[in-house]
Amino acid sequence: MIKSMTAYGRGEVETPGQKWVVELRSLNHRFLELSLNLPKRLWALEDQVRKLIKSRINRGRVEMQITWESLGEKALTLRLDQGLVREVRHLLTDLRAAGDAPEEPLRLDHFLRFADLLVTKEGEVLELEETWEPVSRVISQALEILDRMRLTEGAALAADLAGYLDTVVREAGRINEQAALVPELWREKIQARLAEVLQEAGPVDECRLAQEVALMAERRDLSEELARLESHVSQFRLALESDGPVGRKMEFLLQEMLREANTIGSKAGDLLISQAVLEIKGALERLREQVQNVE
Repeated sequence: MIKSMTAYGRGEVETPGQKWVVELRSLNHRFLELSLNLPKRLWALEDQVRKLIKSRINRGRVEMQITWESLGEKALTLRLDQGLVREVRHLLTDLRAAGDAPEEPLRLDHFLRFADLLVTKEGEVLELEETWEPVSRVISQALEILDRMRLTEGAALAADLAGYLDTVVREAGRINEQAALVPELWREKIQARLAEVLQEAGPVDECRLAQEVALMAERRDLSEELARLESHVSQFRLALESDGPVGRKMEFLLQEMLREANTIGSKAGDLLISQAVLEIKGALERLREQVQNVE
């Protein structure tokens, strides 16, 4: 079953002393694009996080927010970076001397503008391997929920797509029926036209008339275009039942369907067929809009 690219998933995992929360949101996109918001202490794990998400998602823009909190005693303490304080003092002193107010004293708020002066020191430093276990678990949990929602949305999407396909098939059937009647309509028109032109020259040559009708029928034959359109519709239906990413394949098939519809419209020369072509093109446009959400 196809999957929608629009979904949301949330995971929550508790370990001794800590709670991890991950929120995932996916949107439609031509390719796979990841936007990760990781705490500084997890930056070293970004590559592993990306690989984990890519193993479950093939297409779409995925935004991830991961947070954690301590459940026990405060795990982090603040300390002052004395070396950085000295560097900031020298810098501010030089700026004060170069400015218009050399006598202005340095105040605490001047230093507090430099956020890195206060740094955190973990009471219990976890190794990356130890950290990765709960992180991967909470991300996998969020991915599972996200994937279920993508499947649910995909099922609704598939029903809509199938309905528009039915319109294409129905109108193609109308075109096929009308195309079988068109040669006889042409014969009547050509016969009337020739009789008008050759009014004083005698009766219309039936052999010549048959040749003209046959030539016109060959030029305006729609059987190949209708056969290709039917083939594209069948492939699209198979894609609807596929378990893998098929969004791009569907986009290609829709382009080919539109090509056949345009050719039929240009060759037909019949009002009823032209009306059916317009219905097909309208259904194809709605299909194209919906397919933008298919993974």
